[in-house]
Amino acid sequence: MINRPHKIAAVVVLYNPDDDLISNLQSYINQVDKLYIIDNSDKIIESVIRKIKSSVPIFYKFNNSNIGIAAALNIGLNESIKEGYDYILTMDQDSSASELMVERLYSIIVASNKNGIVAADHFNSSVHEKESIIKTEEILFTMTSGNLLSLEAVKTVGDFWEELFIDHVDHEFCLRLNKFGYKVIKTNTTHVHHKLGHLVKHYLFNHTLWSTNHPPIRLYYRFRNRFFVKDRYKKDFPKYIKIDNKNIFFELLSIFLFETNRIAKLKMIIKGYIHYKNNIFGPYKY
Repeated sequence: MINRPHKIAAVVVLYNPDDDLISNLQSYINQVDKLYIIDNSDKIIESVIRKIKSSVPIFYKFNNSNIGIAAALNIGLNESIKEGYDYILTMDQDSSASELMVERLYSIIVASNKNGIVAADHFNSSVHEKESIIKTEEILFTMTSGNLLSLEAVKTVGDFWEELFIDHVDHEFCLRLNKFGYKVIKTNTTHVHHKLGHLVKHYLFNHTLWSTNHPPIRLYYRFRNRFFVKDRYKKDFPKYIKIDNKNIFFELLSIFLFETNRIAKLKMIIKGYIHYKNNIFGPYKY
């Protein structure tokens, strides 16, 4: 039994997970009071979930299709609110938590009712080394995994925006929190270990570039949704616009210099822009 005055749940969204799933879930399930597993996979994996060793209750929901990251997260958020939870940890299926991660995030978020999210430092050994200087700071946005989210804040600002389906769902939500006066905080006092996939490092004229070689459909979502988020928050957060404009430049440069299937990717980026301009959102219709 976890001894603290607030109830903390966790939610993880699955989509055809790999063999690391159980060990990833095992890293944080005993740090929370309940785990919500929302499954967007092609086939049900409830038998795999039964292998988890924990006294913590588990809620498992198979959606029969990929309903998107935002809609799946919202199932966990709304179920946990109905059951009286105060905070919820959001995790990716390919992320694992460091020891005492939830307690360290919790100790920060309870300090003020205007703390909307406290995010753990995202650590991947192939990308960076852990910082030696302890740092906790306000930020504009963070990725979804390794965040402790105030459910009171959710009641105020609303759910994740489901029409985005995937990509920039986290950016939009964080900026909305900021707009409502909630703080998004990042701390390196604890870490979430995140697998970043096929990330390759390149050097070009003293600049470091990263290529992911995502399929064209992923670039459709990423660019369609980022155009929407930039347009929605350009007056409120000009700093975010500046950051993302720089990111767009270097992402496009990496795609055209280092990745395969460039023409198909360019076509999907253009289609994403056209759909954004025509207010076409939700899952891509083939």
